[in-house]
Amino acid sequence: MAMTKFAETTSIYKQKLYNYLSQMDRFLKKILSCTSDGLIWILILAIFLVVLISLSITLPGLRELFRHANGQAEFINAANSRELKFLSSYLSSFVVSAAAFVALLTYLREKKRIGKEIEERRSRFFFEQASAGLEDVYNLLKDQNNDRIMWVEAARELLHSLNLSKQISATEFKEAYRLAEGKIRHKLYLALTIYDEETKERAALPPQFFYGLKDWNVERTLDDAAKLASTKPVVHTPSIDKILRRSTTLPLAEASIVAIYDFLEYPEEYKDPLNSVTTWTDHWDFGQVAGFGIDQGARRFVYHRLQRYATDAKSHKSEMPVESIDPNEN
Repeated sequence: MAMTKFAETTSIYKQKLYNYLSQMDRFLKKILSCTSDGLIWILILAIFLVVLISLSITLPGLRELFRHANGQAEFINAANSRELKFLSSYLSSFVVSAAAFVALLTYLREKKRIGKEIEERRSRFFFEQASAGLEDVYNLLKDQNNDRIMWVEAARELLHSLNLSKQISATEFKEAYRLAEGKIRHKLYLALTIYDEETKERAALPPQFFYGLKDWNVERTLDDAAKLASTKPVVHTPSIDKILRRSTTLPLAEASIVAIYDFLEYPEEYKDPLNSVTTWTDHWDFGQVAGFGIDQGARRFVYHRLQRYATDAKSHKSEMPVESIDPNEN
């Protein structure tokens, strides 16, 4: 007993040490990367200053030299000036500094380009894997089954996909994933609701559904549903010729239900693009020829909604602001 507890304690400390070392490794790599880029920029600045100083010293002499014709006394004096002697003495250093400056700028540009390509490839991979996982979730549940194993598998696939999506860093792939996630969320909403042919509306699945009953649409109390889904003790005689069968009527796992239905709700940080739409506030026939545009019905409705509202079968003048869209409204 004591040895087992000691082994468990040792294992916990090993895991904590591993996590600490992993964090330190990521931190040091980040510091090294930032330091490396900083040193390169300092070197570029130093070379740039050398080039500027060299130019400021030599340009006046060159300008004076080109003002006179070759062979004139002024040309000879200008050619022997201190500035041009400096140029002839440090020309090689100047050329090397300028070349190094250009090379470092090229390196930084290529590093940025390669880094962006790597980020895009990495984001594409995680986008494709996460999107495919969401499609698998829908395929597992689209037939409106209440099989415990199918729901557990769907929930696991969903959670793995959501974790993979967190690795997407490129902006365009983040946007594409949000679009794919929204499509699957809507398709799951359709799969996990009941369409009423008479009212033409969709209703939630009844609680009896989640007890795994095949005839879940039959009216019965939850206590009765729980009794029908309970396992019954059965005595089996082991035989090499027959396999043992377990009950196929099993309640769905609570965790799988919560995972799926939590996904159906839009997250709090979700930014609904509809909230960026500017609602029409002008008259319904504004800009239309006698109000015959393709949007004439829509404009009349929006205008009327802004001007009037109805409660208790009575119409009133509206002073309400434009309504905002709830992303969880279907």
